[in-house]
Amino acid sequence: MARLDTDDGSRRVLVVDDDADWREFLRLSLEELGYDTMEAADGQEALDSLRRGERFEVMLLDLNMPGMSGLEVVEKLERLPRGPHPRVVFLTSAAAQDVGMALLAGPHYYLPKGASRDQLSLLLQSLGG
Repeated sequence: MARLDTDDGSRRVLVVDDDADWREFLRLSLEELGYDTMEAADGQEALDSLRRGERFEVMLLDLNMPGMSGLEVVEKLERLPRGPHPRVVFLTSAAAQDVGMALLAGPHYYLPKGASRDQLSLLLQSLGG
């Protein structure tokens, strides 16, 4: 599928997860849905991409990762000088209590890791994609 590289970041999704197989599954699913995707194996890699000026409409972010949690990524994201920042969707198998705490940190969204491709598509469409 053709990549949709646009300057404003629309239809671009950053997938941040320490599980390489899960990232690949998401990348393939998103590309089938017409999204341009980029993968990051951890929070630092995701933040580095944003610091370099990469633009994304949405960041699919795992909550529990080694090194830097998804919540820490969100805290650092808000301090980055460049904007606009991507909308954050916590796509995680974390406990509801942990997800609730992360959602209180700002206007973020949540989808469980077991969600279907249709559910993912619907959420992304509702965010304007």
